[in-house]
Amino acid sequence: MTFFRRGRAPGAVLLMAVLGMLVAAVPAAPVTIPHPAPVPMKPGTPGAFTLRWGNDRRVQARMLRETVNPGGARVTVGSMLDAANRQAHTGNNTHCRHRATGSGGALHGVHVAGFYCLRHDDATDPDWSPQGVSGTEDARSGAGTVDRHKAIVFSWHAGPPGGSGTGTRLSFLDTATKRYIHVLLVVPNAFGTDYSEVSVHAGGIAWYRNYLFVTANQGGLHVYDTRNLLRLAHNPKASVSRHCPTGRQEPGGSYCGRGYDYLLPEIGRWNNPNSATTRYDSMALERAPGRAPEFLTSEYRTSGVGQVARWTDTELTGFHGTIHPYRAWFQPVRYVQGAFSRGCYYFNTGGGGSGNRDLVVANATGNHRTPVSRTGGRGLQDLYWLRSAEQLWTLTEHPGDGKRVLYGVSRPACP
Repeated sequence: MTFFRRGRAPGAVLLMAVLGMLVAAVPAAPVTIPHPAPVPMKPGTPGAFTLRWGNDRRVQARMLRETVNPGGARVTVGSMLDAANRQAHTGNNTHCRHRATGSGGALHGVHVAGFYCLRHDDATDPDWSPQGVSGTEDARSGAGTVDRHKAIVFSWHAGPPGGSGTGTRLSFLDTATKRYIHVLLVVPNAFGTDYSEVSVHAGGIAWYRNYLFVTANQGGLHVYDTRNLLRLAHNPKASVSRHCPTGRQEPGGSYCGRGYDYLLPEIGRWNNPNSATTRYDSMALERAPGRAPEFLTSEYRTSGVGQVARWTDTELTGFHGTIHPYRAWFQPVRYVQGAFSRGCYYFNTGGGGSGNRDLVVANATGNHRTPVSRTGGRGLQDLYWLRSAEQLWTLTEHPGDGKRVLYGVSRPACP
């Protein structure tokens, strides 16, 4: 698994060595049939989807960074990852492996290429639920690094699975050190002098260049710029006390964020004017040789199937006007938690009391081939393409040791 490599070693030898540490001894995932059974994909209605730029806070986010960070300095993703303070474990850790792949674990019966268990307090915390996933291989082409780091980023909404609460956060995990750090999402006020918390479901995220897109269901997409990271730790203007509420506090004027060391302010929103009929529940980025990157957004539907829509990178990063996807397809299944395409389409389906926990593979070429599916983790969510290893990564949301993990599978062949 090449994303763990820092030095140079023969590719095949390195891959086998790392997989030997990470892969749990579990049987190959059986062929499964979600309920209802998958149906062939058919062309959708791209005209039904619209995103309109608004709530622009680019200037305010920059002003906030210049105000909060000493000297107005930019904080790099690399320096934040160097300060990561929470340790994850992989399958070579006995406790992690037994918990995750045992009968009560999220990965029981799943053939995985690798996985991470989160720190105990994050794995068992009922007040936060992990949702979306992306990484530096989405953010950058070529080696797929940001500030010489390879990392996975995943989102959380406040509240239990299916519930809600106040707050949304991202976690950045350095795959070399296996350490990660939480970052609280905030929105600047109109003057760039203060901020408040953001509360969205964050079912999908995509990291592209220095931008992070976070889905907001019927609301559309919230957008963040990593160049505006706010560092409260070791900052004379700030406090990282857990008892200090989010925002600028008086008297004294300290900047706080419920104990988080880093905050990330929003730069604007792609609002959904068709909120009664269309949704933005999960998100992915496809990088294919010889083509410009494309974004995918997908819908979670419990009645009937939703659609997966394709958007150009230039429009989605233009941050003005009204845009539409250039293509859409009806998904083959309900309860879609994440979607990705690479020659064909891949869908994570589960939740909503469906009993499903499947990775569904389907063609969208009009040949009406029957989709196929494989068993996925319990509580599986969004999808991230780790192209350096030909793997699809996701995460599971249910709290408990071994129940809340990040994991990857080798990409199944198209049907």
